[in-house]
Amino acid sequence: MPAVLDVRLDTFDPELHSEKLLDWLRRPHVARWWGDPQQSLQHAARLAPETHALIVADGTPIGYLCWQRPPQHELEAADLTDLPEDLMDIDILIGEPELVSHGIGPQALSLLLARLREDPLVQFAGLGTSASNVRAIRAFEKAGFHFFREFHDPEFGPCLYMVAEVRDVV
Repeated sequence: MPAVLDVRLDTFDPELHSEKLLDWLRRPHVARWWGDPQQSLQHAARLAPETHALIVADGTPIGYLCWQRPPQHELEAADLTDLPEDLMDIDILIGEPELVSHGIGPQALSLLLARLREDPLVQFAGLGTSASNVRAIRAFEKAGFHFFREFHDPEFGPCLYMVAEVRDVV
């Protein structure tokens, strides 16, 4: 597979892109980490347009990411109430299996971090992943995320939470 030259984030339009997202969410390499495809799709449909995007590589949509302030009930369920209040939580997927481990995820995360720098209320970005999802952990580290701590997710078991500074601490 040739190197991907151009990665960008495009607006996610639920009317235009939900079918593609559902296809990705049903793929085994995604469903393993994202859980119920219909529930994930319903969540995406409720998000504000400025809080999710398609990941486009060399002109082709290949993945999805979304970001939000983590809901208090989710923080409590995962015992992550010690996360900074000025944190934006991120979820990401590369839907095309042949493009996993090609550096697209770290590029997309870097683009999102640059976007988040425009919000003065965001100091940190974070991601949770299963402790066994080694590919994701490596991709997150390449994008500048570092280990924050372990936690237990009620659905996925042992997990790691990773954070990155969006802007330098003053």
